[in-house]
Amino acid sequence: MARLVPAELGEKVRRVLRAAEVARGADRRHFDFTGEVEAGVRLVLSEAGDVPLAFSLWSRPQDIAALCADASVPATAALLATDAAQAREANAAGVAVDLAQFTRSQSHPDVYYVLFDYASPDRLHAVLHRLVPALTTHADAA
Repeated sequence: MARLVPAELGEKVRRVLRAAEVARGADRRHFDFTGEVEAGVRLVLSEAGDVPLAFSLWSRPQDIAALCADASVPATAALLATDAAQAREANAAGVAVDLAQFTRSQSHPDVYYVLFDYASPDRLHAVLHRLVPALTTHADAA
């Protein structure tokens, strides 16, 4: 696998953040995935009340290593990311996105992430509820 040079990764991050911004304006469900918006990147869509949320889910090891600024990242299945702007917008709308539970990317300081050594839909869903406590409960989403 070819490693992206910093400029290429920067462009990819910008395209993914733009795709997440656009996705926040689309219809959504309690918890859903998109197809790939970039190679190795899907969006995880959710909402808290009427506040739409879109996180990026990165699965390519070279992207994960570059976002973490650490080529020695242990075996990692995926990286779930958000950007500071989305977190600020959600917080301003009364939906807490707990950035304290994320790690700030050293290579892209506006990106915050959580690493997964196992990334099943159920695991991602459970972690999303921890990161965004205001997410609709399963009974309310039905």
